[in-house]
Amino acid sequence: MIAAYGAMRPDLALLRTLTFLSRLPPVSFAFRDGPHPLGADAPLFPLAGALIALPPALLLPLGTALGLAPLVAATLCVLSLVALTGALHEDGLGDTADGLFGHRATADALRIMKDSRVGTYGALALTGSLVLRIALLADLAAVRPGAAALALVAASAASRGWMAWLWSRLATADPGGLADSVGRPSAAAGRAGLVLGLAIAAALGLAVADVPGLVLPALLSALPVLWLARVLRRRLGGQTGDTLGAAQQLCEMALLLGFALVV
Repeated sequence: MIAAYGAMRPDLALLRTLTFLSRLPPVSFAFRDGPHPLGADAPLFPLAGALIALPPALLLPLGTALGLAPLVAATLCVLSLVALTGALHEDGLGDTADGLFGHRATADALRIMKDSRVGTYGALALTGSLVLRIALLADLAAVRPGAAALALVAASAASRGWMAWLWSRLATADPGGLADSVGRPSAAAGRAGLVLGLAIAAALGLAVADVPGLVLPALLSALPVLWLARVLRRRLGGQTGDTLGAAQQLCEMALLLGFALVV
């Protein structure tokens, strides 16, 4: 199913997705056929998210094994992840907070979101995201460093699955913007991304909690995305690249919270 939506070459789709979602250098042969609609590769977002999160996640068990406090290891982990992604989703979270929480008209909200400057709402959202993720990972690492690493990889996969779903679910609110220009995924591609993301998260989550314990993280992962989808329909009439990044951040925080509550 995934191959069908990844231009029949899931390996190339994964390489293109890794290039878009991280600071990893592009692999030229993955783009040998010219420009490719990123939306067609959306089913592979979760796998790319898991691979991107894996090196930073390993800092949690490694750091604690070397004698670092869980808070220090978690801080290094989150900062490494931000550096590896180029703060792509954090930028979206900050811009979305500035645009939506100022209670401006749609046109003004979209204009604010395109402004490179960070306002009060954006600064608060970014601070909250960094602090909460570090605190939750430190809390998990204090009990089971390996489980903390798996929880981060699971959250990274599931959050990008929800991101693909939201992208396919809502029309663009910014014609010609980034999310619109790279090709919106089909409904089937969005569903495939979500299914893969949840499957990866469930498989990894079984090493963190038992089956009943996975229910809470799963529910918490859905709530912020469904809430955001409703807000975006009402306020903007659809999604933008920034709002997709915000969805990823909200979902990642929610999943980590869920795992912290059940471990």
